[in-house]
Amino acid sequence: MKVGMAGRFFAGNWRPPADEISFAAGAGFDAIQIRSDRPGGIEDDLRTDLGLVREDLDAAGIEPVLEMLVRLDDDAREHRTGDTLAEALARNLAAIRVLGCRRVHVHPALQHPREGLERRLEPALAEAAALARANGFVLGLEHNSAEELLFARPRDCARALDAVPELGFVWDVNHTAPGDLEAFESLLPHATLVHLSDTPLPETNYHLPLGLGSVDLGGTAAALATAGFAGPVVLEIGGLPRSGGFGRDTDDALRDSRRRLLEAA
Repeated sequence: MKVGMAGRFFAGNWRPPADEISFAAGAGFDAIQIRSDRPGGIEDDLRTDLGLVREDLDAAGIEPVLEMLVRLDDDAREHRTGDTLAEALARNLAAIRVLGCRRVHVHPALQHPREGLERRLEPALAEAAALARANGFVLGLEHNSAEELLFARPRDCARALDAVPELGFVWDVNHTAPGDLEAFESLLPHATLVHLSDTPLPETNYHLPLGLGSVDLGGTAAALATAGFAGPVVLEIGGLPRSGGFGRDTDDALRDSRRRLLEAA
């Protein structure tokens, strides 16, 4: 099983990419996830020349994966730039090429609570998926936990995957309510990436280190094996107030969570 980690490249918890890559390689991780919260701002977030980051990634044998958290307004556009999902992706293309990302996913979120935007996003998802294919990488769609009201239900994700065959799926185990588990697992044949952290079910979205909640690691590993999932499982721990905020994703917590996952597998 390939195991990745969410890079600690956040404003309140930032580490130099060279240090993070060195830690990941030494701890046995196969991938590092970089998150973009602002279209076109990846180099600013990493605070380092992207060519140097690519050199360090290649030397360490670490795969970079990119998450684009796109907060949408009522018109289904990025709330600051007015970009569609495809336009937001286009702003990141240069960085994606330099870093060598083969897996990119969008994590659409709502700037203000509103239901029913999933169908309106399908044309933009189709355009973004085609743009990804033309540039040599695969695009995935990450679902949300129930409180987000956007791609939180398995049927909405399944409908988007049917409407956009080129689109992949990113399953977040920590976002998955017990009643939706089987339905989300059924989407694993479409999965390009999996996010894993712990949460005290039936409550979701705590992003705890593995072992501090009630997620069934053995069951998760078995579902991935049954589906033949070959992509990285990215540990997304820490970072939310309910999980203690930034600081839960320590080196020791990441090492221990990786160990627990591999033992469960």
